[in-house]
Formats: sequence, structure tokens, C-alpha cells
Amino acid sequence: MPKPEKQLLVCVNSRPPGNPKGSCGEKGSQGLFERLKDMLHERGLGERVMVNRTYCLKHCSRGPVVAVQPDNVWYAGVTEADLAAICGHGEGGAPVERLLMPDIPWE
Repeated sequence: MPKPEKQLLVCVNSRPPGNPKGSCGEKGSQGLFERLKDMLHERGLGERVMVNRTYCLKHCSRGPVVAVQPDNVWYAGVTEADLAAICGHGEGGAPVERLLMPDIPWE
């Protein structure tokens, strides 16, 4: 298998219920990870784009968060409806402007 061209990092961090920061995990990010992985394989991108679960990416209140590397593109508030567009970015398309993380301080 060749070295992947892109890596999609999906935060699956979970905090205890009631934590004021919230967490990507409590917002369904594990399911998003699974679906994104499946979609990339269905599109024949499984060897070009690697999908990894990660823990806190420091923007819990904006989650679920997905980061695309080496592009250094960060997506916030990702839902299942957004995954096809993110796959398009992973395939070599442009970043999905409507999902871009706002330029906010790192928590």
C-alpha cells in the first residue's frame, strides 16, 4: 500500500455528561468516523486517504471536528450530511468553505 496522500482526523473524544465544553463523542463523532471510512472505501479512495480516530483536537464546543492533513484544514460542526463533501476534499477537491473552523483561539 502506498503512503496516503491525505489523512482525515476525526475527534471521538468523550467527556462526562454535563461537562460545559461538551465533546465530539457525545455529538456522534464515532458514527461519523465509521461512515466516513466506509464512504472513502466505496469511492475507491481507501489507499489514498487514511481516516483515523483521534482524541481532543481542542475545539470541543465546535464539534464534531475533522481535520484534513497535510492541508491543515479544520472542519467544525460536521454532520453525516457533510461527509460526501469532505470526501470530495479528500479526493483532491477544494476545502468545504461552509464547514471551515472559524479563526478562534485554541482552547
